[in-house]
Amino acid sequence: MPTINVTKPFPFAVDGNEVIQVEVGEQEASERLALVAVEHLGCATLVGDSTETDPKKMKVPVLKDWLTAKGIAFDPSANKEALLALVPSGD
Repeated sequence: MPTINVTKPFPFAVDGNEVIQVEVGEQEASERLALVAVEHLGCATLVGDSTETDPKKMKVPVLKDWLTAKGIAFDPSANKEALLALVPSGD
């Protein structure tokens, strides 16, 4: 599970039905929560994972950022296995 540092509280639907308030501070989060907080809402940053340089060891949100930075298009709903298949063989 990734660790995120939340800078602004926000509501989050855990399972589509139950909504929780995610508070400010560092906390472990599900992959989905990290994705929403970091990429969609921009109210959190990943802690520790951003220094990983091996795509195979990256968490999904970091791997998606890496692919985007390399100009590699992907399906936003793709799982890690599908994302790794897009990584060029030299990386």
